[in-house]
Amino acid sequence: MRQTVSLKLFFTLLLTVSYLLTTTKVATWAYESFISHDTFAEGTMIGPVDLSNRSREEAYERMNEKVTEWKQSATIKLVLEKKEATVQTDYFSFHIEESMKQAVSGKRTPLLVSVDGQALQDAISSIGASSDWIDVEKVKNQLEQTAASLTSAQLSLQQYVREDMQQETVLSQATIPSHEELRAISQTTMTIEPKQVFSVLDFFKKQGLGISKEAMTLFASALYETIIPTNFEIVERHTSAVLPNGVKAGFEAAVEQNKKDFIFFNPNDRAYTFEWKMEGDRMQVTLIGPPFIYQYALKTDPIEYYDPKTIVQYSALLKPNEKRMKEEGKKGMLIRLYKEVYDRNRTLVETVLVSEDFYPPVHRVELRGLQAGVNNGASEMPPPSDTPSEQPPQQDDIWGNENEQIKGNEDETS
Repeated sequence: MRQTVSLKLFFTLLLTVSYLLTTTKVATWAYESFISHDTFAEGTMIGPVDLSNRSREEAYERMNEKVTEWKQSATIKLVLEKKEATVQTDYFSFHIEESMKQAVSGKRTPLLVSVDGQALQDAISSIGASSDWIDVEKVKNQLEQTAASLTSAQLSLQQYVREDMQQETVLSQATIPSHEELRAISQTTMTIEPKQVFSVLDFFKKQGLGISKEAMTLFASALYETIIPTNFEIVERHTSAVLPNGVKAGFEAAVEQNKKDFIFFNPNDRAYTFEWKMEGDRMQVTLIGPPFIYQYALKTDPIEYYDPKTIVQYSALLKPNEKRMKEEGKKGMLIRLYKEVYDRNRTLVETVLVSEDFYPPVHRVELRGLQAGVNNGASEMPPPSDTPSEQPPQQDDIWGNENEQIKGNEDETS
């Protein structure tokens, strides 16, 4: 009998405890469902905005506040070979209500954003790019991700060139006379990585070769002629006093150990390769890589020539009235080289002055015999020069050795 009573009491207590526990759980659920259903739990985020313990109204205000701050302070830029286009923040539409509907309490969900497609296309076109060259959809997706994170960005459009436009091809070539010392170069290709600087002196140093300045200048000049019709940037370049044999006017890059170097920079996000090979008495340098977004054409003004003057030197070893040419002389030159930049529609974007190379004239030197009764050391002013007015200023007189004087373009009559 007692055992039966004990069992009844046990089950009664068990049912009572179970009822109390169940009631507590139900009450908690009811509170969360009916009392606190408009408050986000700890750890709730939409995009980068923390909405923990905020009501839906407070969360909406917070989202609006952050989006407004972003539109007032953020900058979104598209960059293409030093040209920039700004994508206005007003072009972005933030779908806050839709984002909040998809929000999961206690978790992070994305902020939904869209950008005006036509406005984006106009911004891309304003810097010379086009949809047949740039993957606009990828650019659009990246900009929307940037806006969704409420950050600023600067996008290089070179990273969004369509894959079918990235096939490697021959971009430019240059040919120079072969030089025996250049045959000692062990490698026949050279890759310039993205954002890499290249130095001719460093290149030959790594090759372990002692190359003359004449050979290095030929090699550097070929590289220079090859990269001029590209967007590669010249960091350091020199010219000589006299244009070297085998180098085209306007395309010299003089190199001399410990004195002159030729250095250039690859500003692209892709690597490019130089190849060179000997063909008989010529050396050909080729640049290979994916096409550039812009196209380039070179042109020069008509070369301006400067006639040499005549330096007269009197010699006691010559008979009176005897003349002998000691130095033939050489005309000076001024070469202006321009680069025309075209977009993919062959529309001229800009014309850039690349260089102005001046080679001063090498004056003629004439020996003459001494004349009795004449002050052979007297100074004579040369006649007015017929050289162009653009010629850089020079001294009126250029004197040689003792008993030497300058004549103009006409010889002195004896």
